[in-house]
Amino acid sequence: MNKSKKIIIWILILVSIIVIGVIFAPKLIENNEFFKFIAKDTNSNSVETVNHEKNKQNYSKVIDNIKLELNIPNEWKYEEIPKNEENDFYKYALKLYKSNENQYAMLYFYNNQFSVCGTGRTLKNVNLNNGKEMSIGYYDGKKDWSDISFNNINKNIAVMNYGLTDADANEVIQFIKTIHIIENNL
Repeated sequence: MNKSKKIIIWILILVSIIVIGVIFAPKLIENNEFFKFIAKDTNSNSVETVNHEKNKQNYSKVIDNIKLELNIPNEWKYEEIPKNEENDFYKYALKLYKSNENQYAMLYFYNNQFSVCGTGRTLKNVNLNNGKEMSIGYYDGKKDWSDISFNNINKNIAVMNYGLTDADANEVIQFIKTIHIIENNL
C-alpha cells in the first residue's frame, strides 16, 4: 500500500471518529453523563450521587445497605444534617427547603421504627411513582401534611414537615413520590 492510500485511510478514520462524536456527544450531555458527581461520606458507609438535569437533581444516598433515590426540583435546596449527641435518634437526615431555611421537610432514616401519636391523626395513602405506597399523615383537620411514612417499604424512613404550607407542602409530596428505597445486597 502506498503512502497516499494510508493517508486517505487515516483521514477517513479520523473523519468517522469526529462524525460519531458529533452524533453521540449531545446524547451524553442530555443524559447528564458528564455531570455526575459522586462523594464518599467518610463518617459512614454511604455514597451520595447527584445528577443535575434541566429541572431536577437526581439525588442518591446509601445508608446501611439501603439506597435512597429522589428527584429534587432544582429550585429546592438540600443539605445533609450530621448526627450529634442531641440528635442521635437517626442515622441520616436530609433537609429540603425552597427559599426559607426555617420552613422545610426533613427526610429521616431513623435508628428505630418511625411512629407517631394517633390522636387527631388521619392518613391518606398515596402511590409513589414506582407503584409502591406511602402514607401521608395529617393532624386535627389541617390541610398541610405533618409526616410521610413508607411502612410497606421501610419502617425506619419518614419525612417530617417543619412549617411548609400550601403550594410548597404540596410540591414536596409530588417530589417525594419519586423516592426509591432499595435494599442493596452488597
